[in-house]
Amino acid sequence: MLSDLSFTDLIVFPDGTARLKGCPETGQQLVTMPPDCTEETKDLPLLLAKELIERASFSCNTFRFHQHGIFYRVAVVTDIDGGQTWFLRRLPRTVPTLSSLGLPSWLCEWFLLPEQRFGLVLLAGAQACGKTTTASSLVAERLKIYGGHAVTFENPAELPLGGKWGEFGFCFQTHIKGEDDLAVHIERAHLYASPNIIYIGEIHNKFSAIESLRVALGSRQQLVIATIHGIDVVAALERLINWAQEIDAGNACENLANSLLAIVVQDLETDSKVQQFLLLPFNQDSAGVRAKLRDKQFVNLADDMRALRNRIKTSGVKGI
Repeated sequence: MLSDLSFTDLIVFPDGTARLKGCPETGQQLVTMPPDCTEETKDLPLLLAKELIERASFSCNTFRFHQHGIFYRVAVVTDIDGGQTWFLRRLPRTVPTLSSLGLPSWLCEWFLLPEQRFGLVLLAGAQACGKTTTASSLVAERLKIYGGHAVTFENPAELPLGGKWGEFGFCFQTHIKGEDDLAVHIERAHLYASPNIIYIGEIHNKFSAIESLRVALGSRQQLVIATIHGIDVVAALERLINWAQEIDAGNACENLANSLLAIVVQDLETDSKVQQFLLLPFNQDSAGVRAKLRDKQFVNLADDMRALRNRIKTSGVKGI
């Protein structure tokens, strides 16, 4: 069965044939479906088309789908002849621990310190670099350690975060139609009980950008975790601010300077895992970096990141 195979993506063509991607030792090659598995995929075009129609009211471009013990994130492309090709990204069945991801031990330790309970944490990187996995693991670990509750706003929900974590923690996992509704959903969550953690699945437009900054300023007891595309720290921050300034040009950089706790650019598929990082505890030591954020001097952060890396190399978490 497909559930017995190792792969990252299943691509289903209009005629029901399928290829696998991300198989061991194959790189980016599209591998022919093993004959024993073809029965599992031949009806998928009809099943997925039906699922998409049923979800039409959600205005979703992607959705979560389950078949034969595997959860997928599904997207569809219609070609010039009207045929639909389905791209199914295989989702983890469990949320891994932060320490199992191969991230530096000092980073895991710092993320889980009690004082990192507020501000904005951005997990950045290219597509399929493990941003969502790290973000989900961080949510789960902090709930297990410190209790309280988290609310996620995802489109679609990917890792199974919903439910109890540890003895005193709980996560409410939600699916939103689109990021333009994010402010309404977050406001509703606060009406019932202010979450200790808000997880925004992905920042990819002006609405999610401005809302991430706004809500991160709202409480000294609320951590905001979000993912964003960006090949380095500068690219990710410029992407965030350019979007946010479409709505609030005067305050976007000020809000970033006052709310950012960390930005980590990662790729879990590489040996180094973490490509770049900027960690900003809320103390006087970060005043100079926050001034650069306030003035949108992102290109001048290289020296600060280099100095931070050297301090960590010498003193570990104490150097932050």
